[in-house]
Amino acid sequence: MKNIQKTKDWIEMAIDDMKDAIADFSDERYPSSVFHAQQCAEKLLKSVLYFFGIFHEKTHFPSDVLVGEILNNPETTRDLSLSRDQIGFLLAMADNAASIEKQRSMPRYGWETRDRIIKPSEIYDEEKAREIMGRSETVLAAALGFFATLGAEELDEVLERIEQCLKR
Repeated sequence: MKNIQKTKDWIEMAIDDMKDAIADFSDERYPSSVFHAQQCAEKLLKSVLYFFGIFHEKTHFPSDVLVGEILNNPETTRDLSLSRDQIGFLLAMADNAASIEKQRSMPRYGWETRDRIIKPSEIYDEEKAREIMGRSETVLAAALGFFATLGAEELDEVLERIEQCLKR
């Protein structure tokens, strides 16, 4: 069963994370901008899962759930009556989010080697942060496109907030 309120809540938290990512990037806090961009993408995919009534245990890899339970399942795709455009939006979300999810905990804890810890500030420079934030913005735009095709009036206000966030 769909949960529109939790769908909206996940979207609103994702927008807040994207705003934080933008502020962090502007202040040259690149690892933090990556972390918030990652959180934004994860929360947007969770919003889709809640919209479809797919409640999954806590995960930092919601793209795997979206792909496994919806996109790679023709029966589910058919049962949900997804249009070609909607599937395209979901694919764009899953593909870009999966790339971001691969960062795992590196934006916060770095990368531990045998001899030392490579700090997040050594991993994420302006270029890398810009790339990851761009992918998160693509997820945000695809989420907007997907939810806009549904004609769900109860999401109009939060979709307007996504549009405003993308204009920044």
